[in-house]
Amino acid sequence: MEATARDLGLSGRVTVDIWESRALAHRLLAPESSTQGGDVGAGAVSDLSGELLPDWYDEWVLIEAEDWRQLRLHALEALATRLTARGHYGDAAAAALAAVRAEPLRESPRAALIRVHIAEGNISEALREFARYRELLMVELGVEPTERLHALVADLFDVTPR
Repeated sequence: MEATARDLGLSGRVTVDIWESRALAHRLLAPESSTQGGDVGAGAVSDLSGELLPDWYDEWVLIEAEDWRQLRLHALEALATRLTARGHYGDAAAAALAAVRAEPLRESPRAALIRVHIAEGNISEALREFARYRELLMVELGVEPTERLHALVADLFDVTPR
């Protein structure tokens, strides 16, 4: 805390977790070269998994919370993609699953998780995730996954041994 006769404020040494998490999210959404060493890993999943002021319902909080929710979902999906490309499948799956937990009906984190499973050669896991999501959509909304998600797994149904 810093105080003068007229002002009261946070010290420059104080860190605010949401500011740091937002900065991390923006780095993950920027080109690959902009990330720092610790940005792409398990710690990032944790930093991006928290909600902003849960159980607060003031209008200004709801707007800020939705802004953070959208940013972190996109960042978690980008993180999953980067980790998959590096062959860090466990952390990639954790990032995708964090996004799925945050928004179970959202298709893009499901697609990210399916891509992780495909990349690591776990076809049964990819198909199981697709089936789980398809069933959830039918129960909750009465709709099918998009054609884009169907296309992601279409070739997996035709897998034959070589």
